[in-house]
Amino acid sequence: MLSQQLFFGIGITIARNMIHSQKKEYVRNMFAGISKKYDLLNHLLSLEKDKSWRRFAVSKLPSGYIIDVCSGTGDVAIEAAKKNRVIASDFCYEMLQLCRPKLEEKNIQNVSCIQNDAENLSFKDGTFDGAIVAFGIRNVSDIKKALSEMNRVVRTGGRVVILEFSLPENKIFRSVYYFYFKTILPFVGTIISKKNGPYDYLPASVMAFPKRSEFVGLMKDAGISHVEYFDLSFGIVTVYIGDCVGR
Repeated sequence: MLSQQLFFGIGITIARNMIHSQKKEYVRNMFAGISKKYDLLNHLLSLEKDKSWRRFAVSKLPSGYIIDVCSGTGDVAIEAAKKNRVIASDFCYEMLQLCRPKLEEKNIQNVSCIQNDAENLSFKDGTFDGAIVAFGIRNVSDIKKALSEMNRVVRTGGRVVILEFSLPENKIFRSVYYFYFKTILPFVGTIISKKNGPYDYLPASVMAFPKRSEFVGLMKDAGISHVEYFDLSFGIVTVYIGDCVGR
């Protein structure tokens, strides 16, 4: 138990202090390695709640042309495509490749998959009506830069929506959550994925992520206005919403 706590503490330090180029390469390789088990583990470890979390986040988007940044295997893009034209963007090729069979299986033709870096989006200013990131913003090397890029590529008056893990504020629930997050989740994730790094990194990266008020400040610093947030499932996840003012 002590060694696990020590490793977890080291993981938080790495998640906070890893230099940009190191973190970017680490995250890319990590997701490439677990890509084939990613969807299964998402659904299993969240007890299927990840589907309702994504639906809620997508419901906060405006109608029109949407970019799903850090799209992974495309679940958010597919949800958003019910009412919008969508770009599924991710810098991990192996993850994005798993989005295409889903689109073909569901006969979805209004989603395009593009390999793209969240910190350097290859689109002109004001291209989109909205941008969304689900469980990806904590993994980028420079969070403020990624937020600024989303603000840039979304038209003035459009919207940015962020869905991310949070730390519950209720002390009793938080203690139960911490036990699950630090102990059970890494164990199950490692058994199924046969990788012992990614599911130690996950809780460490959540612990290192800015608090709600701090993240709201980052969004505002990136040029996003009227920022508000909604806690879901007792604060396990938070949806942040803000309006784009362009630049």
